[in-house]
Amino acid sequence: MSRTRSIARTAVWTAVAACVMVPAAGCASPGSHHASGEPGYFASLVSRANGLYYHPFLREERGSPEAQSYALRTLEETGARPRVTVGAGTASALRSDAVKASPLWGRYWLVPLRDAGASGVLGRSDARAVEKLRTDKGWYDDPALGTKTDEGRLGATWAALEVEAATGSLGRLPAADRAATVRWLDGLAAGGPSLEGAAVLARCLRLLARPTPESLTTRAAPDASRFTERPEKERADLLEDTYDYVLLQESAGKEPRVDREVWQQALAHNTDSLDYEQLYSLVHILRATGSPENAFPSVVRRLQRERMPDGTVRDPSSYLGTPDASLFVQRLRSVAGWPVRDKRLLGAVEKQADSPDAPRDGAARLTTAALEHSAGGAPLSPRETALCRDPVTVPATVTADNAADWQRAVWNCAESGVPVPAPSVTRWSVDGLEGAQAAATLVVGLHQGGHDDRVPGWLTADGLRRWATDPGPRASVYDRALIVRAYLLLGGRAGDLVVGSLAGLFKAHRGCPGLPGLYRPDDEPGCDLKTTWAVWELDKALDGKLGALPS
Repeated sequence: MSRTRSIARTAVWTAVAACVMVPAAGCASPGSHHASGEPGYFASLVSRANGLYYHPFLREERGSPEAQSYALRTLEETGARPRVTVGAGTASALRSDAVKASPLWGRYWLVPLRDAGASGVLGRSDARAVEKLRTDKGWYDDPALGTKTDEGRLGATWAALEVEAATGSLGRLPAADRAATVRWLDGLAAGGPSLEGAAVLARCLRLLARPTPESLTTRAAPDASRFTERPEKERADLLEDTYDYVLLQESAGKEPRVDREVWQQALAHNTDSLDYEQLYSLVHILRATGSPENAFPSVVRRLQRERMPDGTVRDPSSYLGTPDASLFVQRLRSVAGWPVRDKRLLGAVEKQADSPDAPRDGAARLTTAALEHSAGGAPLSPRETALCRDPVTVPATVTADNAADWQRAVWNCAESGVPVPAPSVTRWSVDGLEGAQAAATLVVGLHQGGHDDRVPGWLTADGLRRWATDPGPRASVYDRALIVRAYLLLGGRAGDLVVGSLAGLFKAHRGCPGLPGLYRPDDEPGCDLKTTWAVWELDKALDGKLGALPS
């Protein structure tokens, strides 16, 4: 019906229901690696969307306008009175993303942001834009909808009326236009709509100051008995249906009657795992049926944890895992000496590889194949092995421009047990940081491919010494770690001054919220898996002198 019903809702609830709603035998943290010494926070990097690991820097990105909307609405329900202080650029970006998604629902999502202090996201011009989408039949047309159905029109009309009410323009709607919409709504009501349709109808009529037909309000609350025994999808559907029932009764001016104990238990067990729309629905059900504002401390704590300095929120349910990030988690496990075989991860990557939208270019396929080998142990197939001999995927000649792509491909092949011939190398200068970075990448790649003896003669430890000692302020933590690692592989020695400088640098860049053992590449707050791997690998080469490896 409405654009607020997202596919992710059922997916997230399904993922958590079996092990959170009803503790079951065999339920464990993703990968079951914790007992091996692996820190528990690694499990927090498993994407709810696809089961792969995601890059932790995603945690420093704000959620979509839809996510902002439901998080702020939920905080309002709990009495938290959230404030948002975004700058003009951020407000413009949020507005653009919202309206691009839907000129009606997008503006509806912006209402809580405007109410929380982000005044630039919604104004009178939006009311005029919404009104232009009204038809002479009384409904509103959403250009973002691919099909023209009464369900879609009803959802679009709901969103439009909410925006007009929020901007103060609904009261100025011409009587003839208001009457046309009411006639159309009454016609739909007479047709015996679904529970969701009845709820939206009732809310639209309430906004237009019209009564809800009695025929819609006689419905009883959905049966929530034996809730914990139901299949996961049924639980998600029951939450939706109960929210619709509550919205219907509220809009009709009646008191909703539901089994509050069931929903209190559901919230107690799932506060940290529901997506923002589910969380809003559940809190709203409880608020509408008697829970006071101060009855939701765990909800407030969860949402406050996800808020950024400007008051907007992150959205963990949207973090998408990738084979690249997952492979770096596997490499971190390998460096630290933790088990890498992981049936849960193997199942997730196999499902991803078979999906219609899986990347088909050689580099992406090789990364996926290397991850499957790492997690499951099976050798690469002949088709996957052929990628390691394809010059498009593994360049036969290395230059400063393609050194990083070559190194990553050789690394994937070598870790998967497929040897790759040593490449030819086009000489480049190491007088600048970029040239030194590329040179270090080449040296490390040759080492990973088993070709330490094929380093070109122009590339020496003396040539990298100045960069290993002091690469300057433009060098990231990853650059520093990789260049020193290459310098050691070329026969260089790291003295006490270099080791002390590196230890101080790494300590200053260690940790980010929820991930205390990972490393940040620069002064930004997000951690990075590749940077962490480079730091750990260097510390291992220096026999732990940096104090960076996990104990």
